[in-house]
Amino acid sequence: MRVPQLSAVILLVVLVGSSALAWASTATFTPSNQPGQIFTVIDFPRARGRAQALRISVETGNAVRNITIAAPYTANSCSTSTPSGIVFRLRSSSTPITIVTTGTIVRGPYQGEPPLELLHPCYKLVK
Repeated sequence: MRVPQLSAVILLVVLVGSSALAWASTATFTPSNQPGQIFTVIDFPRARGRAQALRISVETGNAVRNITIAAPYTANSCSTSTPSGIVFRLRSSSTPITIVTTGTIVRGPYQGEPPLELLHPCYKLVK
């Protein structure tokens, strides 16, 4: 009697884990040998038309950095307008960089000049 319940619990855990991975956007970038900054444009995830908190995980070599960015305030028009998000800036490194986020990766990662999204009032720079 306990074996069917255990099987159901294991199946539920596998389904929840795989669905969480399906909601994440992933990008990998191998920097050039030239110095510079790496930019990635990420839009906030949405629920019922409102921007939600954004989670980012950056893996560089053996180091992993986890970041959570709060959504814009509901009184702010950026909480309901699209597009809205962040411009994520990293320092150049010699190892490949993997970015996993709950938002939508709109552009990048790329090395070079800052993106034009920084001129938009609903995007902010995150270091």
